[in-house]
Amino acid sequence: MAEVILKDIVKIYPYIDKPRRKYFGLFGKKVVPHVRKHNLQITDKGVVAVQSLNIDIKDGEFIVLVGPSGCGKSTTLRMVAGLEEITEGELYIDGRIVNSIEPKDRDIAMVFQSYALYPHMTVAQNMAYPLRILPQNITYQFEIDFLNHKIEEQNAIKAELKEKLPAEAYAKKAEAIDKEIETSNDRIKECEACIARGETSYVAKLSPEMRKFKVMQVAEMLNITEYLERKPKNLSGGQRQRVAIGRAVVRNPKVLLMDEPLSNLDAKLRNQMRAEIIKLRKRINTTFIYVTHDQVEAMTLGDRIVVMKDGFVQQIGTPQEVFDHPRNKFVSGFIGTPQMNYFEADLIKENGSYFVQIDDYKVELSKEKQDRLLANNVESQKITLGVRPDHMIVGENGIDGTVDVSELMGPSAHLHMTVKDKDVIVIIPTSGGYVNYVGQSIKLGFNGALVHLFSNENDRNLEFLNEEFQEDPREVERRKAEAEEVKVEEPVQAEEKVEAVEEKPAE
Repeated sequence: MAEVILKDIVKIYPYIDKPRRKYFGLFGKKVVPHVRKHNLQITDKGVVAVQSLNIDIKDGEFIVLVGPSGCGKSTTLRMVAGLEEITEGELYIDGRIVNSIEPKDRDIAMVFQSYALYPHMTVAQNMAYPLRILPQNITYQFEIDFLNHKIEEQNAIKAELKEKLPAEAYAKKAEAIDKEIETSNDRIKECEACIARGETSYVAKLSPEMRKFKVMQVAEMLNITEYLERKPKNLSGGQRQRVAIGRAVVRNPKVLLMDEPLSNLDAKLRNQMRAEIIKLRKRINTTFIYVTHDQVEAMTLGDRIVVMKDGFVQQIGTPQEVFDHPRNKFVSGFIGTPQMNYFEADLIKENGSYFVQIDDYKVELSKEKQDRLLANNVESQKITLGVRPDHMIVGENGIDGTVDVSELMGPSAHLHMTVKDKDVIVIIPTSGGYVNYVGQSIKLGFNGALVHLFSNENDRNLEFLNEEFQEDPREVERRKAEAEEVKVEEPVQAEEKVEAVEEKPAE
């Protein structure tokens, strides 16, 4: 295990502005070439893929980097692995800065999306390969386990020889085996003495016997012992991914990096492998950094989630914290299935209390939310109200909506509705009796404790305005430009109205 600290990490790729080529289609008509668009910031230095990333990953923590394609999560993982150079900032692994250290010397292992298994090797050979080429960090406890296993095998050999060989021949063989057992017991005592002194491991190359034992240990952990003599082409996708994980785990790395390892699997195998990774995490002591675009994987696997967008960190927190208290509108829409519903609403402050109102429907917020809003000195304003589909309530009071589609999902039904010209999804429990609301107009309400209040100005959650937030400078500039346009347009419109009034008497 190791603590990993990313301090002010920035990754900038060189930006090459290629001249646009002219293409001519049939009959000499000019065809406009496709221009690739992206959301990353372009500066004088180049394209900024990761912006001032600061994460402190605790020893033994399972942290998940999640976000849409192009947000910088895989680039961050590759910088930790040493496969990408760090443009700015410092990366610490186990207390030492590793910016300029080669990947092989960082004591890390990586599981790739594409498995990356050697096709000409068996499963056992694939898993043993990293043990063969590099010295390993061998724990004294592992050597004790290996020697005890070796003693058990030698005792079994002695028992087998006793039945097959004559007494004289057996005595010679048994004497040699007893000497080996005595040597193993002496080494076990030395290892136990080292552990008693506080020493945990040493660096050396593993013997072939120890490599075989280590591979067998990990294979049993991942339930792939029966596939050890097969080649990758004879395995299913899930089995290949287990082998890839086993090859990384067998080294006992300080940090285990996983780059979307389940994206190539079907839904059933993904669920199965998620459970396997959770079990694996409990069995091995290492720090996990896991990259995915699937928010379900992030919620089920991670101790903490890092939500990223366009190279910026949007929020870091536990899965429950990110789900219950999203810091901005993007996080609220990205985490949670189906996506959160949004409504144009008014936040009203009356006599020190806060209310949310949509048309004639008015709901008082919970005390917890009111305390946060008061602490931030939030005044009455127009907001974007976010409500998750399973927090909507069908009842006698609320806002009107028409049910377009009803999907029966077993214990619940998903209602696809039109509310104020917007698509809204509502999840209602069936409770053993399914009611088909298609074509009907129903009223939707919500609980004042289960809503989220987002500013129309910057999309931030009004409850957490006092927290530090790394905002995209392009968004700030865009809002300033829009505000200036409004200020410029208003006097012009007023002058036009005056001119129109003056012209009428002349006619």
